[in-house]
Amino acid sequence: RRYVPAEGEPVVGVVLGRHGEGYRVDIGSAHDALLPLLAFEGATRRNKPNLVVGATVYARVSVANEMMDPELECFNSHTGKSEGYGELTHGFTFKCSLGLARRLLSAKAPVLSALGEQVPFEAAVGVNGRVWVNAGTPEKTILVVNAIKNSEYLDTKQSKQMVRELLGKQ
Repeated sequence: RRYVPAEGEPVVGVVLGRHGEGYRVDIGSAHDALLPLLAFEGATRRNKPNLVVGATVYARVSVANEMMDPELECFNSHTGKSEGYGELTHGFTFKCSLGLARRLLSAKAPVLSALGEQVPFEAAVGVNGRVWVNAGTPEKTILVVNAIKNSEYLDTKQSKQMVRELLGKQ
């Protein structure tokens, strides 16, 4: 299925190009999203972020309707703080089903909590089915990615067992 943007949803996207007032970002929907240059924490006309084509960003959908392209922002518009949004450097990005992405965003994602007890890592999960992971080393990053992908059809108990088995083989 294709992702349909809705206001307030977190997404992981890839910068496709830069134009006068911002960036074009692929978020996996029917239309590319727009990311204005001033949609970052502390951004001003003189102090703007410089993203390159191919950069990965974690953003929130700020405008989503059928008549125009979706618009993104990399900060919380209520507080003015980035709160984790912005460019994602290093790490690895992969695609998963929209259902798995929504389960990973829930507070009780068993695979993420089981992994977090054993392996230090960072993750950014977008409702659009893209996940970014950074665990420090390539080996640990691959382990975390494989555990997340394999957890799609497992329940809580099976997810925790799978993580124990993966970590036991290291």
